[in-house]
Amino acid sequence: MKEKVFLLRIFITAIVAVYCNGAAAQLLSVKTNALLWGNLTPNLSMELVTTKHTSLEGTVFYSPNKTPFKTQLMGAQAEFRYWISGRPMNRLFVGGALTALRYDTSLGFGARHYGDAIAPGIVFGYALPIGEHWNIEFATGVGYFWYNEKRYGKNNENIYALPYNEHGGRMIPTKLCISFAYLF
Repeated sequence: MKEKVFLLRIFITAIVAVYCNGAAAQLLSVKTNALLWGNLTPNLSMELVTTKHTSLEGTVFYSPNKTPFKTQLMGAQAEFRYWISGRPMNRLFVGGALTALRYDTSLGFGARHYGDAIAPGIVFGYALPIGEHWNIEFATGVGYFWYNEKRYGKNNENIYALPYNEHGGRMIPTKLCISFAYLF
C-alpha cells in the first residue's frame, strides 16, 4: 500500500510541475522496455514534453513471479531529460533519474537477497524516429544505490520473517533499455 501511495505522489508531482511550467505545445508518449520484458517483467513508461528542450518520464515495473534470472522486481523510476538535439523525443538526450526498487533475487547461485534500494543517477540515450507516431529509444544509466537487504542462504524459505542484515551503497547501472514508444 505504501508503494502505491508513493508512486501516486510522484505522478501527481510530475503533473503539477508540468502544469506550472506553462508549456504550450505538449507531446506525450507511451512506451515499454523490451529488455525488461525479456526478464518477464511487465513495464510501462509515460513521457511528457515540458519545454522546447526538456521532458519528464515516469516508469513503473513489476514482475509478479520469479523470472528466468531468478529475480523478482518491483519499482519506479522518474527522469528529467534534456534533449541536446533541440527537439524533444528526437535524437540525443541526457538526464537525471531517481529509481526506487524492491527486489528478491538469488541469480541462481550463492546467497538470496531481499531488500529495498533507492538511487539517484544519470541517463544517456538516443530516440530514433521510425514513423510518424513511433520511436525506438536506446538508453543507459548509472547511479549510486543505497540498499537495505536481507542476505541469507539460498535454501532459507522464510526470508521475509528474518531481520535486515546488510546495508550500504554501490555504483551500478540503473537503466538499460530498448523501448518502443508511441507518440501522441
